[in-house]
Amino acid sequence: MTISNSSRCNLPLILACLMLFLWSAASMAATPQNLSIVNQTGEDLLNIHLQKGKVTQFMRLDMTPGNSEEIENPGGTAELRFDTGLALWTFSRVPLGQAKSLTFGPQPDTLTVATSKGESLQFRARMRSLLPDENSGPVCALDKFRPGMRMKDVCALLDQSPPHDDNDAVLTSLGFAGMVWAARLLPGQVENGKPGIARTKGPDRLEHMELRRKLDAATLNKLLTTLYAQGYAPWQAELPGLDMNFVEMPKTDTAKHKEILQQVLDYFMSAGQGEATIMLAPASMLPTLADADKPQSDVQLFTLTLRHSSKNLVVDVAAYRASEGGR
Repeated sequence: MTISNSSRCNLPLILACLMLFLWSAASMAATPQNLSIVNQTGEDLLNIHLQKGKVTQFMRLDMTPGNSEEIENPGGTAELRFDTGLALWTFSRVPLGQAKSLTFGPQPDTLTVATSKGESLQFRARMRSLLPDENSGPVCALDKFRPGMRMKDVCALLDQSPPHDDNDAVLTSLGFAGMVWAARLLPGQVENGKPGIARTKGPDRLEHMELRRKLDAATLNKLLTTLYAQGYAPWQAELPGLDMNFVEMPKTDTAKHKEILQQVLDYFMSAGQGEATIMLAPASMLPTLADADKPQSDVQLFTLTLRHSSKNLVVDVAAYRASEGGR
């Protein structure tokens, strides 16, 4: 075969076009693709744990029921663990590289993967409850949360290898206010970006704690009764259309504050929608806490979040040392 002069002239142009096409295709393949996460369950979706071989990734979502979010698709095939706060739902061999969207629900054990080819793949989960069943062994009972206390001081029954969330919090169960709660024990945070240097003097030191149960009037009343018996009083509250600072209310005392709070909570619970936040502090310390930037003595504060969308009651327990501006 012979190549004409015109063919020789066109060959560099053809090669250049071919190289440009290959470069464009490679660039398109390298461009990160978005992945839509949709929460169609009646649960909060706190985070997703991805396991690909020996590689572990976390994606923090804090997604309430009915919401969605787009993330960068990590690709490949992975085991996905959805954390709803009260249970862990694990789906095996999910083809993320082919996925355009992941829809969690309508039941928490169901995952629907929509692929870029228009396919719809169904996956079922295995569930690990973060609340013990009736026939399980004893759980630790929490009576006091102190600044700087060790994990083992909170719960001597912790598993040797307990599950963790994206903040490295230990996931376990605790008894409080005569009820069993799903608990998150968050260890001391790293300072100055240097791993291993925790301000609470070691990874076994507790930074703060979160307790979670399903929300209903009986549970809420039992919790408030326990906190009041321990000397706590309402400090601040935020409800739909209403913000309150009880310390600033004129000519009222702690008993009146509790009465006012109960009235607005009764209305909130009967309304059946929205979200409320209540902060409680030791009644004896409220005047000084309200006027100071930092506590003058060790103190623990309780923040209650009441969420109708997922029917969750979340209790954040934070301990502060004297003259410390943060946890």
